[in-house]
Amino acid sequence: MKSVRRLIFVILSLFCISSIMHAQDIDEIIAKHIDAHGDTDKWDAIQSMEIRGRFIAFSEEDDFYALKTNSGAYYSELHLGKHKVTEAFNGTSGWTIDPWHDFSFPRALNKTEVNVFNQKAEFFTPFYKWEERGFTVELLGKQTVDGIDVFAIKLSRPNGKSETWFLDANTYLEYKCESEWADFGYGGPAESYFDDFRTVNGIVIPFFIERTFYQRNRMLQIEDIKFNIEVDEELFEFPRSAEMKKLAFLEGEWDVKVDVWSRRGSWYRLDSTFSIILWESTNRLLEKIIYDRIYVQSKWINYSYISSEKKYKIIVYNGFSSDFELFEGNFNDSTFIADQVFINREDSTQQNAFSRIILRDMEGDSFVFEVKTTRDAGANWRPQDKFTYIRRKELF
Repeated sequence: MKSVRRLIFVILSLFCISSIMHAQDIDEIIAKHIDAHGDTDKWDAIQSMEIRGRFIAFSEEDDFYALKTNSGAYYSELHLGKHKVTEAFNGTSGWTIDPWHDFSFPRALNKTEVNVFNQKAEFFTPFYKWEERGFTVELLGKQTVDGIDVFAIKLSRPNGKSETWFLDANTYLEYKCESEWADFGYGGPAESYFDDFRTVNGIVIPFFIERTFYQRNRMLQIEDIKFNIEVDEELFEFPRSAEMKKLAFLEGEWDVKVDVWSRRGSWYRLDSTFSIILWESTNRLLEKIIYDRIYVQSKWINYSYISSEKKYKIIVYNGFSSDFELFEGNFNDSTFIADQVFINREDSTQQNAFSRIILRDMEGDSFVFEVKTTRDAGANWRPQDKFTYIRRKELF
């Protein structure tokens, strides 16, 4: 019985010693890896990093620009073939303008791409402050890759994604990484290789990175790196389209005069109210307005722009009648005109009778929102309602 207990004690002791040695081994390897990249105090002092170089994709070589911050933000401009691609990531979400998808407007990154940008945003290695950032590591052992002795380490991120890093057993610098990458929005395995390590201001950085996935091959040759440059944080945020910027003057709080066209052929003041117009999302304005037109009218007015159709859309929800009206239009010089459209155009009445919204006299602190109607398919227009907006002044 004593022999069995002694055997169990020995086995447990060996297991604990092995675990401690394993932990010491991986901590020592990572520490040497960080030291190989230079003075950690200098890395701690870096707030931002600007990278310029040459990028090769689809057998086309062109300029490359990237910006990283120590908060995990990333911005880049590159070319895939002959198409310029813009990418941005604020540390949690991001966007891209990628003409390969026939998108001339920004789109949000999907979950697979967010994982990729977490990798792109790394300053120089994910092992830098890995414990503080909630990463876990596992030493897979010593291996030989392409004739090079390496330490293989599995790194798992808080998002559940993992990657395997292969550190040169002699230099402790990264040689290769296996991770999940994205190809036109789809996830897939990738291999990244690092070379041409150079010392800049006392820190060591790979100036050549090659990445392969499926049949793709990407190569980046860095030419210049600058540290602690001034950063415009708006670069990382989802951009507002040029078309919606034209409507940006609508944002704010407004005093509104409500007039209706009388039978005498003149405007008649019916009510005075106020309105709030806010950015409900990056490229959508929402107005809430309540006014009396004999009966109380409560309206929610959405403004947006559909790039594929090259048209502005205005959707008006009327709380009094609980229905929606859709308008489509564009700017005509200094006037904005949008006509009502219907889903069912087979109704001859709808073909001939509809409304028009006109935004005019737009001067920054005032504008006119006018509604006209037609009963002869637009041959003649009759004034109906006029809303004169005056921007509310701040009291203090």
